[in-house]
Amino acid sequence: MSTSTDALDTQQRLAHLEQRDERLIQLLDLLSQRTTAPAKSGRDWDAYAAVIASFIGILALAVAGYTAYVQRRQLRAQVWPHVQLYYSGVNLTFTASNWGTGPARITAMRVTVDGKPVKNWAEVERVAGFPEEGHMRRSSFSDAVVPAGKDFVLIQPGDSDVARTKFTELFPDHEHPISIIVCYCSVLDDCWVEATGNIHLSANTDSDECPIPDAERFKE
Repeated sequence: MSTSTDALDTQQRLAHLEQRDERLIQLLDLLSQRTTAPAKSGRDWDAYAAVIASFIGILALAVAGYTAYVQRRQLRAQVWPHVQLYYSGVNLTFTASNWGTGPARITAMRVTVDGKPVKNWAEVERVAGFPEEGHMRRSSFSDAVVPAGKDFVLIQPGDSDVARTKFTELFPDHEHPISIIVCYCSVLDDCWVEATGNIHLSANTDSDECPIPDAERFKE
């Protein structure tokens, strides 16, 4: 309800600004016509009209700039992504969800097991002590695009009891805890950082300032 109210309020403000622009244009037309009229009572109407026209022009420019600013903010709200990373002990999954209003473009990702960066999911399995590769279902997420309102399952165990047992060891406070950090951007290149566990890096940032070093970036 709050989002709908904000959108309606923004539309009303934009309509008001457009009406003000139209009135300013009409006034400029009237002043232009006034400059062609003969001088009255010894007053220099041409100079007077020029000063007022300049002032109104500056005001119109300021109004146009503010209108563009409001439109930009409205567009940002319409395409704002909000990625959340979480794990489920019930479904045995690590999942990324986009709870925003626009798609999230993943630009970089870091995965650590036991506090040490790993390069791919196969390495996660090795470090965590899976008996062999393939006991974990995984998805490529390091360069994915997550639509608004969608979930993206990163990893989940295979069907065997061994796979499920070893998978639970990746949960926080277990034997081989896993941590995930992602950098992501909107379609307007506004960028953020999100992380699992107790790492709180959810701050607006520039895409060139993603805190994940190149040497630690996940490649799958």
